Amino acid sequence: MSNVLLISYDNGSHLPLFPMNIFYLMGALKAKKHNVGIWFQDVHHQEDEYLNELLNQGYFDVVGIGFVAGYYPYKKVKRLSEIINSHENRNDIQFVLGGHGPAGAPEFFLNKFEADTVLVGDGEGLEWLDTDGVVNGTSGNDYPDLSCYEFFPIDVYRLNRTPLAERTDFCLSILSSRGCKWNCSFCYRMRKGFHERPVSAIMEEIRYLHKTFRINYFDFEDELLMGSEKRTGEICQSILNLPFKIRWDCNGRLNFAKPELMAMMKESGCGYVNYGIESLNQTILNQMGKGLTIDQIHTGVESTLKAGLSPGLNLLWGFPENTVEDLYEQVDFLEKYDPCHELRTIRPVTPYPGCPLFEKAVNDGLVKDAEDFYENKHVNSDLISVNFMDCTTEEAHKMLNWANFQLMQNFADKRMDENAKKCTSLYIDGNTNFRGWRAV
Repeated sequence: MSNVLLISYDNGSHLPLFPMNIFYLMGALKAKKHNVGIWFQDVHHQEDEYLNELLNQGYFDVVGIGFVAGYYPYKKVKRLSEIINSHENRNDIQFVLGGHGPAGAPEFFLNKFEADTVLVGDGEGLEWLDTDGVVNGTSGNDYPDLSCYEFFPIDVYRLNRTPLAERTDFCLSILSSRGCKWNCSFCYRMRKGFHERPVSAIMEEIRYLHKTFRINYFDFEDELLMGSEKRTGEICQSILNLPFKIRWDCNGRLNFAKPELMAMMKESGCGYVNYGIESLNQTILNQMGKGLTIDQIHTGVESTLKAGLSPGLNLLWGFPENTVEDLYEQVDFLEKYDPCHELRTIRPVTPYPGCPLFEKAVNDGLVKDAEDFYENKHVNSDLISVNFMDCTTEEAHKMLNWANFQLMQNFADKRMDENAKKCTSLYIDGNTNFRGWRAV
């Protein structure tokens, strides 16, 4: 039996996102009679050094941290790793790393962060426990231990906001699947295969969360709820069969965004669908393995809007063969279709270690290795870390500055139009339901 400390690190958010990875691991560990403690640094915002107080107890013999790829998680977990490795109890602790971040370059993270174990893949099989080196997880859990929710400060996590959440909504993240059917050249998610949870398991979890914590808005955070039209329709129908109404959002695919399905999603309570479009250049779409056509992108977005759903439109710039004209086209596309329920900008593509685009960067001599990427190149997600284009990085940043200023202006204009309508409704039409300009 082990005493395991799982760390939900502080990412600087006032309203943190529910740590589903820890929730699933906790259930698996408790089922095998292991003791589990959680440091909710994301909720309480303690200094990193507070970890010393937890380790001083001499109670925990396993410490685990999961994180995604990115400059901020890298720096954050690097600092936490230094604290763990310098602690006087270090020899009695198995230090484990997991998540999409270290999975892309497991040997690098194993050595750089002086960890004992790096888990690649799902962790509920507990293959990583008491095992050193790089471990491949093979088991995910379709039916997690729902009672584990009671060990989390759900009163805090349910306050997280989504683009369309109302002030009185209680929102929580949930999974409908694991992995993705597509393998985009820039994607850092290294989990192999695609696995869909049984719809019955999803509904059981929704019913539990609604009854126990009054959750009425479900944010499906997995890579792909819309794995197929049939699967998405089954989820919608099951939601409609619930004895109560909910609202929800998800990550979707534009090749499945047909009018009939969009209407069904809207009827079942969906309000927002996040789409990974990435490019409006068909050659680049083909090279990245996106599995989309330009026609599918336009017709899918239009079907989404026509159904009364808000689309999240993700676009990247900076792929090999990208041009300035491509960036102009992306700005025009967002100005046309973006309903501006959130501030949407264009980011440069980032070739995280482990993905095919990173291998190209190494082969082309643009980056040396994972160490060079994380320590020298990737300093901010909105800046170019590796420049694949013919223009200089300085020129590319000037273009991104122009493009995103345009999009910010578009966002401000649309918000101004909304506020102008509210003003007229109040002062001219006498709408006494208006409750003031300040947030309450």
